[in-house]
Amino acid sequence: MAFALRWWLARRGGVAACAAAAAAAAAALPAALPAPAAADPIVDRDFAIDFYDGVAIGDTAQVGMGGAGAASVAGSAGTLLNASAPAVRRTTDNDRWSWDYHLDALTGTYSSDYDNNGIVTDEASGASLVTAGLGLRVGDWAGAVTLTGQTAPLEGSTLRADALRAKLVVARWLPRRDVAVGGGFQGVLFQLTPEDDEPLFGITGVGLLAGVTWLPRMERFRAGLSLETGIVGGAVSTSACDPSNCQGYILPSQVEAAGRVIAGVAYRWAATAWNQLVPQKFRDERALTVATDLVFTGATENGHGIEAFGMQELQRSGSTPVISIRGGAEFEWLPGRLRVRAGSYWEPARFEGVGGRVHGTIGLDVRVFEFHLFGLRRGRISGTADLAARYRNLALSIGFWH
Repeated sequence: MAFALRWWLARRGGVAACAAAAAAAAAALPAALPAPAAADPIVDRDFAIDFYDGVAIGDTAQVGMGGAGAASVAGSAGTLLNASAPAVRRTTDNDRWSWDYHLDALTGTYSSDYDNNGIVTDEASGASLVTAGLGLRVGDWAGAVTLTGQTAPLEGSTLRADALRAKLVVARWLPRRDVAVGGGFQGVLFQLTPEDDEPLFGITGVGLLAGVTWLPRMERFRAGLSLETGIVGGAVSTSACDPSNCQGYILPSQVEAAGRVIAGVAYRWAATAWNQLVPQKFRDERALTVATDLVFTGATENGHGIEAFGMQELQRSGSTPVISIRGGAEFEWLPGRLRVRAGSYWEPARFEGVGGRVHGTIGLDVRVFEFHLFGLRRGRISGTADLAARYRNLALSIGFWH
């Protein structure tokens, strides 16, 4: 029903209609403030920081489609969701080898409760994020490396939380089965830094990745499945202080990132079938692509929120597994020149006493120029917005039109 509505809006009103519908949906989101459970003071080091992102993080295409993309986003950007994505060729990629990249900046600094933990700030604040990746394909083999860096001030303290997540994957296309498979590693670095000072402490951890994408040839649909193991960080690394009393803070024993499973499907309506290689450099045709993902995130054994830690308190996070439903649509309204997107997703409750919230997303790609660089290329400018109660996330990207 929602996808059919977006299709009608795109055909009847284009960008203005899609933007108006998404803005109206965001305005209707619940604005009631949550009631977080009472926090306890920190008295010892027997606790962990829960490294969890309940919001959509990725390139502008993924965020604009409500965070969905496990079956539809390819290349280095798709690696953020699915380890098999580097081996999924773009339908215009007919060369023996190819490469791609993504570079996107997102800012949630206009949010008053970025983590949805119930700690609402008087002034807008939130995380700033940059995600970048590079992919290379040679024949049926491919690989990619991605980096996602995030920084955010902690309410009630002078600390800044910095996190870096890196993924390295190798993938292969299996033409007889119309399947791409991939696997690899991801590492997490988490640290807290006082203003104009060295990091207070840092924790690192490593986990495994696996993924598969099914693209039956000459069909209009795709399906993807992604698995990520949990990460438990090792010993806390400090510069020159006692972890039990480091500038007045009792440091955590470790950081935990729960395991995650993502299952996604996508469907494309157009004049030609989706899953085929086409001889053109660009596939300029009017098309509507819809995608939906189901994201299951496990529990943490002893996870607690980072923002409450800045106030030297414990707020339980990740005590139970959570499920997020994500979906969206992309419409190539002016073939080769303009794409518009809209979507929505459920951010599940992660903190005790705080409910989940609904997000509305919008986005677009605009082709801006055409030039020759190792062949004919087109430039693009992309933007997206992710809106929810007490949450505002904006993104901008400059890159190639595919």
